[in-house]
Amino acid sequence: MRVQAGGTEWVLEPQPLRTSLSDAAPKLWGLQVHVLREGELVGVKTCFVGRIGVHARDPGAPDAPLERLLPVLHEIALGKVRERLEAGDPGDEILFA
Repeated sequence: MRVQAGGTEWVLEPQPLRTSLSDAAPKLWGLQVHVLREGELVGVKTCFVGRIGVHARDPGAPDAPLERLLPVLHEIALGKVRERLEAGDPGDEILFA
């Protein structure tokens, strides 16, 4: 995904989704988003997205198949990364959404 922030064009590459291994429904999902500028990796944002935030966007997504859940997780995580880029911070960090 290409985004403009702070007068720079960035490429955001979501990495594979991680969930906790338990018998209970996931309460939190994690994924890394690689931040690239002109093809160079400049930061890794590790994003944790909570069940409540996902439910607020799409009430059925937290318990839906991955095909429905993943776009919601990406929308939330990439939005959070974009906020950080607009604030001028492309470097590594952990984000909670």
